[in-house]
Amino acid sequence: MNKYFLIICILFFAHVHCQQKLKPEELKADFDFVVNELKAQHQGLYKYEDQQKTNKRLDSIRNTLNTAQTRLAFYEKLRFVIGLTNEGHTEVSLPQAEMLKLGLSSSFMPLAVELCEEHLIITQHYGKQIEGLQRGVKIVSVNDKKTEEILEVLYPLIPSDGFNTTSKKAWVGGFNFALLYRLVFGKQKFFQIRIQKYGEKKIETLTLPAIPFTNFIEEHATFKEYTFDYHEFAFEQLNDSIAYLSVPSFGNDDLDYDQFYKKHFKKIDSLKIKHLIIDIQANGGGTEGNENLLYSYLSNKVVKKYNQVTMLPKPYLKNKSKEGYIEDQWAYQDSTATRGAFTLYSDYYSDLGYSKPKSDLVFKGKLYVLISGKTFSGGAEFASLIKMTQRGTFIGEETGGAYEGNVSGYAEYIQVPHSKIEIKIPTVHFEIQVSPQIKGRGVMPDYTVHQTWGDYMKIKNTKKIFTLNLIAQE
Repeated sequence: MNKYFLIICILFFAHVHCQQKLKPEELKADFDFVVNELKAQHQGLYKYEDQQKTNKRLDSIRNTLNTAQTRLAFYEKLRFVIGLTNEGHTEVSLPQAEMLKLGLSSSFMPLAVELCEEHLIITQHYGKQIEGLQRGVKIVSVNDKKTEEILEVLYPLIPSDGFNTTSKKAWVGGFNFALLYRLVFGKQKFFQIRIQKYGEKKIETLTLPAIPFTNFIEEHATFKEYTFDYHEFAFEQLNDSIAYLSVPSFGNDDLDYDQFYKKHFKKIDSLKIKHLIIDIQANGGGTEGNENLLYSYLSNKVVKKYNQVTMLPKPYLKNKSKEGYIEDQWAYQDSTATRGAFTLYSDYYSDLGYSKPKSDLVFKGKLYVLISGKTFSGGAEFASLIKMTQRGTFIGEETGGAYEGNVSGYAEYIQVPHSKIEIKIPTVHFEIQVSPQIKGRGVMPDYTVHQTWGDYMKIKNTKKIFTLNLIAQE
């Protein structure tokens, strides 16, 4: 998921300067425009819920538009509409100039956070030094409201694939918590937070001044920055038989994935590694093909990854003459456009120019894959490949991306006529060749393991530690 997606959503949603009201007829015209565009371009609207049930919900939202409303109020309604797609790739925003106007106001909580075993802990502070405030303390409450109560209000505002819940807990982290809080609870000059230090029972109360959104940059960070191994592209030989490979993204344009994989799988082969841990718990996806190439280093078999890859007529007819569509042999038949059959297999590397790795570099030992709610899009598709072929053991949390695929790929951008709200609509349905027992859920772990508060304080990777202990017991 684009790290700026939530920022755009929140800044738009919380924009208090847009007070001019839209007339009911304008609201309904915009509403109908958005729904019609979703029906014409986004294949997720009726993917997880039947058409009758979804249409009933749409009608109930439309029936709330009988009085004049601000752009902000209307946006709230559209967020519910977008939520009915059960798809995390769709984005909604205001024009950038208006979002920046809010970002310059001092109204944001100056904290970045992370959930560890349901503990909301502070990972960074972007305001002036506060005595007693330190990295890793738990937030018990904010302005007399318990953290659990706050999170329950914030979670519905975070989009997710299908009926997934782990992605919401993952994406509420960082400075998204401060943005969401600003959205729901309005402008605040100060934040009274009750905190608890790790290993202590004592509760302390601190008062933090609000900051502008523009302060959320490294120069204003007051805590020393720590990086966990799963946030970096890294290879590590852990002992004579175990190696660890972290792949936190499939979309790093500065990385030569072909050379990265080749270099480290040569090393894995020369070291005669028997147990390989691949860490994708921070992998939110990226460029199609990079996940397939990694899979090709784990299995000599070429499998059919997708049942089909499809697009609705409107976006297809608009783009069919573009080079990428021609190369992928898109064809229009029976009211749906489908991508060429050769693109459905695990050895399809898009236009990246990759070749299948040599057979002797393909790892044949035991594989362990570390996953979390942040494992999304292409990251989740890689997990789906491993799951559907029973190639490895999963440790961690349910992936944020759905096991059966997603709607992403090529996107169309629309501007709603009267409110000028802008929406990014993903148009390609990637249908993984699986029949999940539970529809709309991610890849489930074989062993459920959460990052612990204690390990966070020690900058240790809980899932990695668990996996090493698991291997030792085999």
